[in-house]
Amino acid sequence: MTLAQADGNALFSDSLFKGSVVQKMNVVEDPQRILDSLSTVPLLAAAILVTIGILCIFNGYRWHKWVVAIMAFIIGIGMGHAMSQEMGKPMVVAAAVGLLCAIVATPLLKVTVALFGGITGAFIGINCWTALNEANPEANWAGGIIGFIIVAMASLVFFKLVVVLFTSVGGATMAILGGITLLLHVEAWESSVRDSLTSTPMLLPLLLALAAVGGFVIQESRLRAGGVKILSAADSKPA
Repeated sequence: MTLAQADGNALFSDSLFKGSVVQKMNVVEDPQRILDSLSTVPLLAAAILVTIGILCIFNGYRWHKWVVAIMAFIIGIGMGHAMSQEMGKPMVVAAAVGLLCAIVATPLLKVTVALFGGITGAFIGINCWTALNEANPEANWAGGIIGFIIVAMASLVFFKLVVVLFTSVGGATMAILGGITLLLHVEAWESSVRDSLTSTPMLLPLLLALAAVGGFVIQESRLRAGGVKILSAADSKPA
């Protein structure tokens, strides 16, 4: 293993990028797969995820320009990691692509929010379809497409609402999955965490939903206290 490969593996694992996009977004169908992937994430990366997630939950809209740039950077790292399989130097390529995505996302704020909102809608749609359509779970991509279109289009009219939604859902996902990763690194708790999540497949989606709804309520109440209405007539104009 080269030094560049060792540095890249210190921040993320190949198992996080394997499988289809729909499969990676699905937290209902196979909790064991998710746990196996999370167990390969280093403590540093997990701690970073938890920190960013909590900040998004409490101050997602207030800091949404920074949040958009950071999320674009994280997604860019994933894209760069996939590209590096052919090019080599995973850490260098991942960091370069991540930085490029963050730079491009900043001036194109409304477009980026529409994209992230659509991804959030797809995430919600895929998991709702899987949970509610046990007879035909393999068609969960349909729920993802519906969710993507609805939320992405909604961002054009309800900009603030969609920002609060995607920062709440994204923050909740990072905080919960990062927290689970930290618990998996504690040998005394690993077995209990795995047993709890695999024996009750809906536990992980429930934790994510509770954290996301809590984040949405917290952000909405704090914004309302500051005189900002997420459904005001100025929704289409980013702050």
